[in-house]
Amino acid sequence: WSIFGCDEYQVVSNMSVRLGPGLVSSAVKSDLHCDMGGEFGTALNTDIFITVWRKVVEEGRWRYNAWTVKADPDTAFFPQRLRVVVAFHPDDHHGLYLNNCQFGLHGPLEVLSSRAVARWHNGIQECQRYFNSGPCLWGEDMFIDQCLDKVLKVQRVDDWNLISEAHCANKHWESCESQHVAFHPFKTIENYTTCVEQARNGSLPMVVA
Repeated sequence: WSIFGCDEYQVVSNMSVRLGPGLVSSAVKSDLHCDMGGEFGTALNTDIFITVWRKVVEEGRWRYNAWTVKADPDTAFFPQRLRVVVAFHPDDHHGLYLNNCQFGLHGPLEVLSSRAVARWHNGIQECQRYFNSGPCLWGEDMFIDQCLDKVLKVQRVDDWNLISEAHCANKHWESCESQHVAFHPFKTIENYTTCVEQARNGSLPMVVA
């Protein structure tokens, strides 16, 4: 499950670590620490994730896939469910990304088409100039959402099947029994594993003819 169920995957960290056979994390120059604050009292992690996205683009594997997903490690994510979701959202424009919450894009699971990734990477500095008169006081999810939608004019499509989490007013997110693509957050291995089991390893609903 998680990113390892995708056609390709990449783990990004602040050091290169052998995580398993044939899997080494991609290293970025960052201590991955940030302050809390801003208008919403959230992690001010925009600069960190811009660095991460640049590493993803630099290594280039996203070009060979129709969609790229950024998933936080405390997110129980089921790619087989996402494949069903994105089938309903063809990118017929100059890029498309999925908004996962009625309160705006939430960072635990970000889904961008390959054209959207290209526009995001090429337009980061334009968005920084547009929004920033100093240090960015937004979390990365709000920044990328506003950047793609308001500045770069990438198509934004709402899909509430993507994530179930407390911060998106999902009352029973911890049960992991709905058909959402992902559930968040699970801060311990025990809780994460329980979620995966409750979600039946991300099984799809049975279709009865």
